[in-house]
Amino acid sequence: MHISRAVFKLSDIFNHPLRNYVRYRGVERVKDIPYGEGRFRVMDFYFDPEIAGDSREGLPVLLNVHGGGFVCGGKKYRSGIAKLFAKEGYFVVNTDYTLAPIGGFPTGGNDVIMAWKSLDLFKKRFPLDPKRVILTGDSAGGYWAAAAFAAAFSAEYRNMAGLDATPDIKPLALLTFCAPFNLLKCTEVRTPLNISEDIGDCLFGKKEKAEEYPAEAIDIVKAVRPDWAPVGIMAAKNDMFAGTQHEAMTKALTENGVANFVYVASEKGDAHCTHLYPFLPGSRLTIEKAKEFLSKVVNSAPETPDSDIRIQNQAVD
Repeated sequence: MHISRAVFKLSDIFNHPLRNYVRYRGVERVKDIPYGEGRFRVMDFYFDPEIAGDSREGLPVLLNVHGGGFVCGGKKYRSGIAKLFAKEGYFVVNTDYTLAPIGGFPTGGNDVIMAWKSLDLFKKRFPLDPKRVILTGDSAGGYWAAAAFAAAFSAEYRNMAGLDATPDIKPLALLTFCAPFNLLKCTEVRTPLNISEDIGDCLFGKKEKAEEYPAEAIDIVKAVRPDWAPVGIMAAKNDMFAGTQHEAMTKALTENGVANFVYVASEKGDAHCTHLYPFLPGSRLTIEKAKEFLSKVVNSAPETPDSDIRIQNQAVD
């Protein structure tokens, strides 16, 4: 087993009860719905039937992609945050994807696109609106969500990165939590036991093979276009994995006139993906900021989708 997979697996086992202990009454979960072939291509649905009963069009969808260093993790480890947002009135889709090294770059992104495309098949059975999809994810899942999002706005990026075609209807928004945007920067971070380098080996066979791809295929910042839908970035000041990658993305979004909402958590205890721990005060603040962004996206008038979001940088030093 790769050392990175062993480390992240232990992290999942240890952190699972700390992240997912809160109970949300009334939230229904439908587990292990296949969206493609293979054991990784399954997803869980979370929604509140009472809230859904008041919706004529179906609930807006949060397609949530879990983290795990690209090599580990799973949808069950994000059940807590899925239930939280289901209780807020969203139809949450927690999706698995093929992990490295079984699925190297860009398999994770293509699996997210596959899951996204499949949602139209379920609109008659479940209270979801496939025309209102927000792509979201944390850490590695945030990278894959961002890759799928970028692919929806640029055939050039999609082709360079080897990504599949996305649904015809563009996503409403992208929301990331502690996500990297430049994959190579993640593999170059100095970590104990050379975990970051091992992640690169898992994704590309050998990290050096990443150089066979154009830089624009690896660095999603370079794919930013003026026609992007709004982007919400929840980052952390002390993030040993994603570092300060949110800064380059924020700069590119602002320069291209893309509506963006950025919050950099710096409360005591805030670090990489600590928003997943409900007991931390900083976690609650990050979640409130994410809710604020989502509310602005979902409730904006169609003709002015970013009127209340444009360039609201709420970084905290």
